[in-house]
Amino acid sequence: MLLILSVIMTCLVALGLVKLIDKFLPGGARPIVSILLWAATFFLAYLIYESVMKPIRFDEAKNERYKVAVQTLLDLKKAQLGYKKVNGEYADSFDKLVTFIDNGTFDIITRRDTTIIDHKKNRAFNLTVNEKGEGGFFKDTVIINKIGTVSVKDSLFKGTERYRNLSSVKFKDLEVPVDLRTGFVFRNETKLPVFEATIDKNALLVGLDEELLAQENKVEDINEINGDKITLGSLVDVTLSGNWPKRYGKND
Repeated sequence: MLLILSVIMTCLVALGLVKLIDKFLPGGARPIVSILLWAATFFLAYLIYESVMKPIRFDEAKNERYKVAVQTLLDLKKAQLGYKKVNGEYADSFDKLVTFIDNGTFDIITRRDTTIIDHKKNRAFNLTVNEKGEGGFFKDTVIINKIGTVSVKDSLFKGTERYRNLSSVKFKDLEVPVDLRTGFVFRNETKLPVFEATIDKNALLVGLDEELLAQENKVEDINEINGDKITLGSLVDVTLSGNWPKRYGKND
């Protein structure tokens, strides 16, 4: 709407100038001046059009690349959670993750809530009970049974080989590395594993308008990706959230 109004206003101004020329300039000079004015009008309209369309084209290209980058990080998150489930910590390299997905297995287990005789409590109260525990204390427990295994690949990435490219974001001819770091933090004297993965915005948006890219790196908006990196996880907090809004992908 702003673009249409700007072009209309430009054309109206040009039309007004042409009318003034027809009224005050000598007949021989009118055609040349009119052509120059119309050329200047069209050039000005083009500049207005470009000033409006440039950020629109930037946002379209940016959003395409961000969606691919976020999908890569979500795949990485899925792989790291699977690795931690089996190994108790996060993988500190992409090679470990690929090997784990190719060769690892998850246990298939069943859980059943039940009630059993609380022998310890019965002894503490000097209670003698029969085989059924009648006259004594009982406690709730969960019985866990392993009934089989399933491959990690089939469980997490069945039908896709995307996990082999977790180390970089590939968009057309562009390839941008994913920086992966792992560590531990302590919460109430408990050692907890953490990891952080980042993608540099400048590398991901290379080739786009540099002025708009500089603005993108400084953006502060809950509906945008703040800062100069796309980030998943943290090395100082126990979190697996990313710094992107949900329109680019799940973030929970």
